[in-house]
Amino acid sequence: MPTPLSEMIATERLALRPLTDSTTFERSVTWVHNSDLNDPTPFVSEGQLLLTTGRQFVDNADSTAEADFDSYVARLVAAGVAAIGFGTEVITHGVPAGLVAACATAGLPLFEVPYRIPFIAISRLVADNEAEQTRAGFDRALAAQNDIARAAVGKGRLAAAAAVAAERLGCRVWIFDADGELVSEPGDSRKPTRSADPAPGIHASVTDLLGRARRARVADGAAGEFRVVQTLGSTGRLCGAIAWVRDTEFGALERSVMTVLAALAEVSLEQTENLRVGHRAILEQLFQLLKDGRVDSVRRAVRVAGIELPADRFAVAALDLSETSASVRDVLERRAARSDSRIFAVADGRHLLVLIDAKQLAAERRFFAASGLTVGLSAEVGWPELTVAITQAVRSLEASPPATVTEFASLVGESFFGLLASSSVADIAHARLASVIESTEGLGLLRFAQVWLRHNGQWDPAARELGIHRHGLKTRMQRLSELTNLSLDTFQGRAELWAMLAAIDLGETGS
Repeated sequence: MPTPLSEMIATERLALRPLTDSTTFERSVTWVHNSDLNDPTPFVSEGQLLLTTGRQFVDNADSTAEADFDSYVARLVAAGVAAIGFGTEVITHGVPAGLVAACATAGLPLFEVPYRIPFIAISRLVADNEAEQTRAGFDRALAAQNDIARAAVGKGRLAAAAAVAAERLGCRVWIFDADGELVSEPGDSRKPTRSADPAPGIHASVTDLLGRARRARVADGAAGEFRVVQTLGSTGRLCGAIAWVRDTEFGALERSVMTVLAALAEVSLEQTENLRVGHRAILEQLFQLLKDGRVDSVRRAVRVAGIELPADRFAVAALDLSETSASVRDVLERRAARSDSRIFAVADGRHLLVLIDAKQLAAERRFFAASGLTVGLSAEVGWPELTVAITQAVRSLEASPPATVTEFASLVGESFFGLLASSSVADIAHARLASVIESTEGLGLLRFAQVWLRHNGQWDPAARELGIHRHGLKTRMQRLSELTNLSLDTFQGRAELWAMLAAIDLGETGS
């Protein structure tokens, strides 16, 4: 902790007398060293105050003394010595004029230390100042930590805590979720307005560190800014990242304040992640209410979890749940939970369904495509047509090539198959097969029939895929023929069954 030379000179009890121009005392010293060596530079460091009694000048006094003063001072300046304090009446009477001239020429502060003032008094002043500054720093850090903690449990929670940290440290702070999306944008303490968006370099660092899936911390200085970016959460299960930026480097005590906010952010983000996963079963039950038309009730319920349902017009996207990685599902659910989003993501049978507000549809299409996801997308519908949209999305998914977004409109335009997902056909199919679907046996037989019909009614390849003997498959299809009153030995009977199975989603009808 540096001590200003001007404060040292102004300390009356030390009675120090400046011998060089006052402007040279506009610097600070980090510590004090005593030496009467002709070359003390091996034992001093930059920013130190050198105290001497001048013995070296007496021992080396000759006709070249003035030149020795110049070289002596030059060596000290090169070593980064901040100032010289000369103790008089110990070896010499007064301060040598040559030393005063050399210091004045070099711009090195020089002051006289009276005989009655021991060098230890000056060292103690610097030590006491360092101790006082250290205590004050600890007090400021502790106060900042307390303020951050109080803000975190108050109304503003994490955003308020980040704003307090930014104010106390005179910096800008951004908190990101596991996808690298901004969670909090606290205001810069130097401005009354909100912080600007993070610079591209910060976003790049956050994305890079999150992509490594390890706990990490990177600090660097570029373009006059000091940046610190660190990940939050455990290795392999990161929950986000935090970034700090300001004009000057962060000290050790300031880093302790940063650690407090990072810990609070980590706890908050991990709790959010745990709640999100815990809400899945509840959201699945609420989705059944949506299918029953209870939109307003569900809308109020999901707001408790920070989720906004789409408005009046939306589309449904369907993904195969078995082929969707846990990380992709997490990303979609986090996108749905953002305050500015009107998306609802929920598992329904064999599919992960995403209800997307019409205004966000273009952005989500781009996200699906950029992520290389296989997605079926319905037409835009209203809430009364939810079940129709689900069927359209599922049919589009079934026809979608890998890593492609297939829209129902294009499916209908390209083949008759898409028309089977229309409301009238689906309703007729559900009514026609209701008694079969309601029984465990019948539902299983219908799923066997799906595989059989996909193999164009060929017994051997269908039986191999199902892992049963072809005679066993024939027996099952005969039983299904009896339950549906369809002659599956004829093309017409098989075509009618295929059309009904194409119009409904068996994944929604049982487990």
